[in-house]
Amino acid sequence: MRVIRVGTSNDYAGPMPEAQRAWKIAEQILAEHADEPVETILKRAWPSAALPPLVERWMDEYQPDMVVLQVNWFWYGYESTPLWFERRFGKTGARLSSAGLKVGNTPWFADNRWTRLGTRALARAVPGATHFTVPEVAATMEAAMRKVLAHEGVVLLVRGSDDWVRLPMASKRRNRRDATRTAEMARALRTICDRLNVPYRQRAKLTVEDLKTEVNAAQWHNTPAGERLAGEFDGAAMVEAWQSAYPPDLAGRPSVGSNR
Repeated sequence: MRVIRVGTSNDYAGPMPEAQRAWKIAEQILAEHADEPVETILKRAWPSAALPPLVERWMDEYQPDMVVLQVNWFWYGYESTPLWFERRFGKTGARLSSAGLKVGNTPWFADNRWTRLGTRALARAVPGATHFTVPEVAATMEAAMRKVLAHEGVVLLVRGSDDWVRLPMASKRRNRRDATRTAEMARALRTICDRLNVPYRQRAKLTVEDLKTEVNAAQWHNTPAGERLAGEFDGAAMVEAWQSAYPPDLAGRPSVGSNR
């Protein structure tokens, strides 16, 4: 079985062994239930107009049996100070925004506790802007879903972003904004998935106690414990989605891998 997983930076960030990654744990769970090997193809995404054609290209190139589309909180939830400057001051701000995004994506920065503490302290004092609005992300996700659904027999699962009870070092006002956006994103995706008859799954809100063990010292990416829980959740959701599409007792059920 071949799975395309459009995930988040947790799939590759940091020095964590592959066997401890959520995607690998989910892959193994699905393989056990399918009783055959599962190959996971990891992809990264940005919810611009280029994403749906890109998904269509991946479908033709890899001919997957299943696609897992995960919404990334960073797209609609992360308030970027450089991006605020870009939208406020044009080209000068754009250079700052571009530089900030490149630095922020480097491993030494993304998982460094002190750089993140500095970034969040700055965010408390200076305005920020999100890269995309909730409606923009929802519209792009729906278009991407439709590209997958155009391929008969492929099982699609949409995974909601993780929902934290609070963001580290964030003000109460910032946390209220984040809670509102995350709830709006979940509602929008559930509505779309219900309309398209696509399974949507999202983990329960992570509590303060959960965050202590599931998020690393930089409070940005998952610990091995966090990846294990996410992988178990994803694996169960993938098995459920597959069995819903192809019940084990369904006569004439296509064999796994028949899309290739």
